[in-house]
Amino acid sequence: MYPRSHFLSTAFGVLAVICIWPQIALSQKKPASINILNSFEKSIERGAVDEIERPLMDFAIANPNNPKALELLARVRLRQGRLSESGALYQRVLRLDPGSVSAKINSARIAYSFGQKEAASQFLDEIGQLNSLTPAVQLEVAAARFLIGDPQAALSMINGLPTNVRNTNGLPLLAAIYLQAGLRQELVDLIPLMTKTAAANPAVATQSAEVLQNAGLHKEGAELLRSLPPKAQNIVKILVLLGRLEVLSRDLESARAHLKRAEVLEPASPEVLSAKALLENALGHPDEALQLLTDARQIAPASTSILSDFVLMSMRQGKHQAAIDGAAKLMSMEPGNLEFEYLFGAASLQGGDLRSAQETLTRLAQKRPRDSRTCVALGLTLAAQRDQIENARKQLGNCIEIDPSNYEARYQLGLSYKSQGDNKQAIPYLEEVVNQRPNYTLALRDLGGLYIEVGDDAKARGILERAAALSPDDADIHFQLVRLYNRIGETALAKQHLETFQKLRGQWGKSAQ
Repeated sequence: MYPRSHFLSTAFGVLAVICIWPQIALSQKKPASINILNSFEKSIERGAVDEIERPLMDFAIANPNNPKALELLARVRLRQGRLSESGALYQRVLRLDPGSVSAKINSARIAYSFGQKEAASQFLDEIGQLNSLTPAVQLEVAAARFLIGDPQAALSMINGLPTNVRNTNGLPLLAAIYLQAGLRQELVDLIPLMTKTAAANPAVATQSAEVLQNAGLHKEGAELLRSLPPKAQNIVKILVLLGRLEVLSRDLESARAHLKRAEVLEPASPEVLSAKALLENALGHPDEALQLLTDARQIAPASTSILSDFVLMSMRQGKHQAAIDGAAKLMSMEPGNLEFEYLFGAASLQGGDLRSAQETLTRLAQKRPRDSRTCVALGLTLAAQRDQIENARKQLGNCIEIDPSNYEARYQLGLSYKSQGDNKQAIPYLEEVVNQRPNYTLALRDLGGLYIEVGDDAKARGILERAAALSPDDADIHFQLVRLYNRIGETALAKQHLETFQKLRGQWGKSAQ
């Protein structure tokens, strides 16, 4: 079922021992065994995987035909990212208990991670009648359907759940479906329900905040986590996510405090190091940030989340090859992960490998036709090729159809006309962007420059002075102001901004004059 190359020798070793060990252990039906397994399961649910790994292994070896013990061990391996071992254990579970729903769900997830979508669908199809399952298990099946690329089936299943389940445990999945479908307002409308659920269910609040983070709703995600009871805010995972969201919403002091508390609770946590890297980068310390991520990778080399952070940080710092190599490794670790495909496409675009970028993003756009990020990234890839400019405009127009609030697509459309000197076509797009995002300084700068080109100095002045107030360290804004003030005869102001421009750009600025 899984690629032969992915089966680690340790997985075969574990299975061999389990299969040949003398069957002298307690029966799985005995209360003592049931209690032990229930205890293991509760430990896994609260994240204490390392604590119970060895005793669980010992129990599984002593009880080689106990499917529950093997299923729990497979679950541990899955949480550790040891997918091949987990998949092999789940196959053993299904041979012992062909009706195990949890084994089929997780086997589907693992198969999809290895790029085997048909096998993943088959596992889920074998589950049978959903109405015979508890709402909690139905929700797990829906989540698996969404993962393997069937959001409509997942949404249908969620809508069939009892209202109290849909509006509590079902919220993160529902939000993720809305996000992928480009239904941003529907996602935003779920936030009051998320907040209402947060106090009683921190796990749902955390998952919901992760979706809000992916949607770029960083402030809203942070507010959701801050609404949790004080006890929940001492959980390292919550502190790390809250710190990340605060960094992304530029509340850096709060982020520092929360990450410091997380570090006290778990000093060697790679997740804490990774979040601290995000903070250091936001504080203007890129070298420290990259070192923290390097340290985190050494502690957790199999962590795809930390490698993802490393790829993103490398992209921010212009380390193109490191980003491309990291993203390629992510895809090899989980070939079916669409987010990793996006990272590879985006890294390739940034690194100038337009062929790889176009191939990857075109393939991804077919899988996620309503994903705004993929849509815009493909549009940028096409726009970077002179012979593809019309296709780029069609692509970016499609992005706006998917999400009318997509200001980035409008901005790039405007730039596509600006780059060809078609200022009259470019200006309306940039004006729409500025109306949508009044503080988007890149659009303000470019729109101001266009107003200068068409001779509308009054509009140019208002736009560029606002841009300079918002981003005083943007050298290009000062350069545009030099052009404007020289045109209208305010030479003292022109000289002042020229000095600022030269200071920001150094020798390049002087030679540019």
